[in-house]
Amino acid sequence: MATELCRITDGRNSGVSRLGVKCLFRDGMAGRSFPSKACDVPLCARMGWMGLTRSEQMARIRGTDTSPEVTLRRALWSRGLRYRLHTRTPAGRPDVVFPASHVAVFIDGCFWHGCPLHYARPRSREEFWSAKLVANVDRDARQSTLLEAADWNVVRVWEHEVVEDLASAVEFVERVVRGGVCTWSAQRRVRRVTVVDGGLERREIVVLGNASEVVEVDEGPRVTAKARALKKQDGQVPGRNRGKSGHLAG
Repeated sequence: MATELCRITDGRNSGVSRLGVKCLFRDGMAGRSFPSKACDVPLCARMGWMGLTRSEQMARIRGTDTSPEVTLRRALWSRGLRYRLHTRTPAGRPDVVFPASHVAVFIDGCFWHGCPLHYARPRSREEFWSAKLVANVDRDARQSTLLEAADWNVVRVWEHEVVEDLASAVEFVERVVRGGVCTWSAQRRVRRVTVVDGGLERREIVVLGNASEVVEVDEGPRVTAKARALKKQDGQVPGRNRGKSGHLAG
């Protein structure tokens, strides 16, 4: 079953749907719409459906109020932590702000901010996306440095940390709000990915404290991993050790 986003381009009707979930086809004779549980991709192609371009897909991704953001915010609120959203600080508008304790929280998307575990190199417009990644990592480093210089504590949480182990993410933020220290400068980022011989990827890893200096180079197959929520088993809470993935360890 196809799951890519498609659009009607027959000139009479337009709309966006997810194939295989709610594929709507306009019956021109009767003027009726009806859902199909299992979309026939060749039929959709014959009837004028086209896959969305990468730019169109990216345009539909939220810049704020993403699912990981909302999930973390609700959990923080339930713990009695009161915050403001996107409030102006000495260096931009973080996702979650604790003005009284001078704590700025960023929930960083794995794709947009170069997660070492889940950043997947786009296969189209490679120069554009490569430059975009470098700019994002440099901006994150610059913004964090400016906030720290203004006597703010910076907390950067990966979206996969929220998805995989929400309890640890909440505890981490709460600890900093209560007076703990966050070592954001040691957080690792993918800054650049290039294709080498044999179709392998060469991934340059930096730390935010010095985003211009490569600290590690990895070569291997193209990364396609995605975050998956961990389920509790036998009453056990998922571990907090993230290894190289982030700063929740310890």
